[in-house]
Amino acid sequence: MKMVFVKSKALLLLTIIIQFIATVLLSFLLLGCIDISSNYSNVYLLNYSFNTSSPAIQQLALPTQNANSNSSTTNLSPIFYNSNATLSDVQVRVGYLASCLIIGDDKSCSYYTSMPQLPQLSLDLTNNVVFNLLDIAKSFSDLCHPHMLMTTVILTLITLVTLCYLILPLPFHAVVEKFGLGVGFINMFLCGLGAMLQHQVVETTEKLLKEMSFGVLKGKSGTRAENMTWVAFSFCTCVFLSLVGMNWTRMKLEKKSKRGGNEEKDDGELNSEKRNNDPYAPAQYVINPFADRKNNFYYNQRV
Repeated sequence: MKMVFVKSKALLLLTIIIQFIATVLLSFLLLGCIDISSNYSNVYLLNYSFNTSSPAIQQLALPTQNANSNSSTTNLSPIFYNSNATLSDVQVRVGYLASCLIIGDDKSCSYYTSMPQLPQLSLDLTNNVVFNLLDIAKSFSDLCHPHMLMTTVILTLITLVTLCYLILPLPFHAVVEKFGLGVGFINMFLCGLGAMLQHQVVETTEKLLKEMSFGVLKGKSGTRAENMTWVAFSFCTCVFLSLVGMNWTRMKLEKKSKRGGNEEKDDGELNSEKRNNDPYAPAQYVINPFADRKNNFYYNQRV
């Protein structure tokens, strides 16, 4: 029994570590592109930029482009200090809550709610049709919104707290194990569903972006964000299976304990019946609660 207890504690501790890692991965995935630090700016769902090899880009014009020049270079110094930046240096990285604009070695990240309007990044397709690169990021955020990921992060935190409760010598472990099993299942389901939807939206946008922009733009999915998503889902699945094992073990022990108690009770009743039917069985005496009050003593009575 002591060896089983040690193994269960070690398994529970390993489950807590796995759940903690899954929580960190999902949190960083949600906070991708909120800051220019590489820890955040390199976690993006989609990265799109100008396709300088496209013949159509030579026919486009930027509002800040020099009218006397036919080249695709432009002066982007009003945005960044790199005045020698060209269209090939412009990238936009899209996350769940924010996006990052990269021109050369300079970065600028902002939330979608406070995203600046930069006419320098607007492309004039025709005389009346103009689209901005940052508007594409806003449109993508409407397709891949963060609500499901936020719910998954909250559920991972609840599951982590539940596992920490189970490792402590506190009451109501059976109830908490059942609660953790339910939360773990919902967490695994939403994490897997969110991962599939995210993958589908990113892949679809990556393919349609080039076609709908007439080859002017090209997109690339974020490898780090993709790996973080599926690793977190795998960890959530492991945690759920661990909770299933905990509940199954507890139910098995409870069933075995209950069956053992019934067997002891049946054995006791059987021995009592045999003793009553055996005339040669030794007599058993109990103290008669009715005393001979006249002589003030208790006498024994055979049962």
